[in-house]
Amino acid sequence: MDNSLQSQAYIAIRKGIIYSDLKPGKKLSVKELEEELKIGRTPIRESLVRLLQQGLIYTIPQSGTYVSKIDLNSAHNSRFVREHLERQIMMECCAKITPKSKKLLEKIIEQQEKAVSNKNRREFFIADNSFHEACFEIAGRYEIWKWLDDSNTHLERFRWLRVMTEDLKWGTIMNQHYQLFDAICNKDPEEANFLTSLHLHMMLNEQEIILNNFPDYFKE
Repeated sequence: MDNSLQSQAYIAIRKGIIYSDLKPGKKLSVKELEEELKIGRTPIRESLVRLLQQGLIYTIPQSGTYVSKIDLNSAHNSRFVREHLERQIMMECCAKITPKSKKLLEKIIEQQEKAVSNKNRREFFIADNSFHEACFEIAGRYEIWKWLDDSNTHLERFRWLRVMTEDLKWGTIMNQHYQLFDAICNKDPEEANFLTSLHLHMMLNEQEIILNNFPDYFKE
């Protein structure tokens, strides 16, 4: 079997789960996934095994395979780890920022601003992640970002619903990115530490609004 095809299938289905294209509770059809992804049955089945091991899908005997609901406890644990690691990452960015990496962050913020202007939710979400990913890279900790990214799907699903919630304005995230960018460029680790904690605490502050908007998306 072509492992690259399995990887393609896994990434595509995982993205579908994160972006709620495959909604919590949806029954998955291998045949439909084959047709949609233009990938054969075996790589898709192998990717489903991987998603099953991660708790993102589940099976019911004589019924089928379904997308799991969002595990809020798992999302909270991922947020906890992100906060405590990322505070250190941002402080290291302050010491390691260069003119080249400053331009990279500026470009990402411009992409995010463009997404806001175009009201493009997905591009906004991608740019939001890219900002944090770039900070890990600047700090020389990109491998840690990959570890986190592989295990934080429930948090990503929650964060996507935040972007989809009309009551919650994107400007809050943008303002915090502007402030973080300034703290890093000014080489102010204390401010970067504080702002990172504030930024990643948004989940706790906005949780009830998201739960009220998407009550059927979460495990009880």
